[in-house]
Amino acid sequence: MERKYIFFDIDGTLLDDNPGGKILESTYRTLDKLKENGHFVAIATGRAQYMAMDAAKEAHIDCLVTDGGNGITLHNELQYIKPIDFVQANRVIDQCIEHHLPFAVALGNEAVLYTNQSDQKDQKLPVKLVVDESIDFHQVKEIYKVFIECGEQEEKLLDLGTLEYMRYFKGQIIIEPADKYKGILEMVHLLKGNEKDIVVFGDGLNDISMIDQAPLGIAMGNAIDEVKAVANFITKRNDDDGIEYACRYFGWID
Repeated sequence: MERKYIFFDIDGTLLDDNPGGKILESTYRTLDKLKENGHFVAIATGRAQYMAMDAAKEAHIDCLVTDGGNGITLHNELQYIKPIDFVQANRVIDQCIEHHLPFAVALGNEAVLYTNQSDQKDQKLPVKLVVDESIDFHQVKEIYKVFIECGEQEEKLLDLGTLEYMRYFKGQIIIEPADKYKGILEMVHLLKGNEKDIVVFGDGLNDISMIDQAPLGIAMGNAIDEVKAVANFITKRNDDDGIEYACRYFGWID
């Protein structure tokens, strides 16, 4: 059997949709069998690397494509995380200040976001927010993500250039890398693998691109319609043994 390079999204794929998210016993069993059968198993997520490591450890997976394709971790060793375009990011931050749109900036692989807006209102942020009016984002070293509190009408005030972004919540956009497949290709090349043996599993907005580009893109049964539309195969739901079902269907496990 040819070795497959199988990449799993986290939320809605490896983790079910129940509060807190959990990994099914069938998924643990499947991951173990895939490894026993010689297949390569990894995570592909939009999460920052530090945020993804807990889920990876829980799943007993030590290789990750993180930060929407801009980060690679091999065998629990971070290889790199690429920042987003510095000039374009600062142009958007300046526009947020001009239009009084609350924003928060990720400056590194850490559980802290930063803003220089003293009148910052509450945002739906995943980590601690540091407010420091002295920060000049034009003078920082690198920028990795920008969280912006804005509706669809306010979004039209911003010139995002070629920056990629996601709207996971109605009132917020996150400027972040959104091409997981780019990182997947880089990882497979590092491992001297064959691109034709890449398999991806996903369910959400930031999975559309990788599902569409992969030789074999598998949508979870709970995936949004846009993911299912570009998938080669739609498996069962993540809470109905969907990962195990697909891997048995394709003969990667018994």
